[in-house]
Amino acid sequence: ESEQCDVLTTPETGSSEVLVFLRGCSDDSRIAVVANFHATETRNVSFVTPWSQGTWLSNALASSQHADYQVGIGSGSVAALVLLPLEVQVLVPGPVKSLPPTVAAVTPAHGAIIRQLSSTGSKLNVTVQFDQPVDQAQAQASVRFDGDSGHGFLCSAPASDGGCYQVTLSVDLGSLADGVYSIEVDQGVHATHDPALSTDTVFRSTFVVAVAEESTVLANMAINEQPGLICNYLTQLCHKAVGAEWYRVQHMGGSWTEWRRYEEVSTWQAELGRAVLVQYHSQGSSSYIVGDCVSSGGARCYARYHPEMFLRTDDNDWGMKDEGRMALVDHFTWGVNMSFSNFVRAKFAPFPNWKKSYGVMSSRDVYFSLPSYDENHHQPDPIHDGSEAVRQYMLQKGFWSEQTSIASGSGAAQPLWLSSLCKPDVPSPANRSDLGWQCHYFSGPQDKDWCQVIGEDEDYI
Repeated sequence: ESEQCDVLTTPETGSSEVLVFLRGCSDDSRIAVVANFHATETRNVSFVTPWSQGTWLSNALASSQHADYQVGIGSGSVAALVLLPLEVQVLVPGPVKSLPPTVAAVTPAHGAIIRQLSSTGSKLNVTVQFDQPVDQAQAQASVRFDGDSGHGFLCSAPASDGGCYQVTLSVDLGSLADGVYSIEVDQGVHATHDPALSTDTVFRSTFVVAVAEESTVLANMAINEQPGLICNYLTQLCHKAVGAEWYRVQHMGGSWTEWRRYEEVSTWQAELGRAVLVQYHSQGSSSYIVGDCVSSGGARCYARYHPEMFLRTDDNDWGMKDEGRMALVDHFTWGVNMSFSNFVRAKFAPFPNWKKSYGVMSSRDVYFSLPSYDENHHQPDPIHDGSEAVRQYMLQKGFWSEQTSIASGSGAAQPLWLSSLCKPDVPSPANRSDLGWQCHYFSGPQDKDWCQVIGEDEDYI
């Protein structure tokens, strides 16, 4: 019943630059959102509302001292107000309900990498900002840096009501060793305007301190090979992942060990010419993997996940004419020279058989049953999954070029496309009509005669 009555309406305002919408089932639960989209000019707005004459609406985005805190409903249930350039008001009947205080921002930001400076006396300001004034004494006592509440946070942004918006701790940067540091705020910090309201959960944020980029893999996830990881004549591993909590080890092609507590030096018998991979876990993430390889005479060899790699395509009859062996050209990097005169399908395979292969997972919509605070919408927007969805996202955000792609080792992965264009795009007549097309197979009645009369569209090639 609530879903049927909660209908979104958009009253006429007489201006294309002003948007108004209303929603809600009852007089005391309805809201009106009013927005002026003009960047430089004020707008006078009037519109018909569901409230009766004499009702007062409060702007939930303004303080009670603001001149436009309340709007009265006039004759004909009309609301009239003035909107500043780019101003938004959220109008609700009766007094605005207060929300408990929460942490609005921290410095350093969550996940930040802090480089230690060589000069002595360098300071790091650790700050916690609340969205409303809170009890100053409680805030100073409830904020912890690296698990300790006794560091001495002080109020750095006092409020007019005696409360505090922000607390700050100045730390000697030289005293911080490499690693992960936490900023925590306890539950129960009271708002000054209403002591019955307080922070209702524990807040936690982390950042990394590193003397140099290579001092810990946690400071740079792009690090995937570490000279000296294999140390002490192949008998130990010398880790550089300060801040990690757990780690596990694998000989190339072997199985991972169980997770172990992190230590700077651990016992491990490495083998000449065989790469060692180490995966680290920190703060809920195990995305940190590095490798090392040592050959005879102490020279380094390339680290890799697989002993060998093959590229199998239509042109080499999927490895039957030519095995398509690739050469290891850098750490975790395989290469091979091939010439193409048309589009061919291909897959990467790390073994002579098809025990494992890498291809493309088409983009697909994945729906999760997430909790929603809007009873009108039980199904959130889908998450786009698959290696092709990842490639499109990285391309749209400017992180990758058109020549960059990603392969999936899923058993459901399909062959990827290769061509002289050096792009992973799927061939399409819309933008590839000047190329000579090669028929791979027919589907049902879609034979050669059918192809000649169907024409070109985005569904067929």
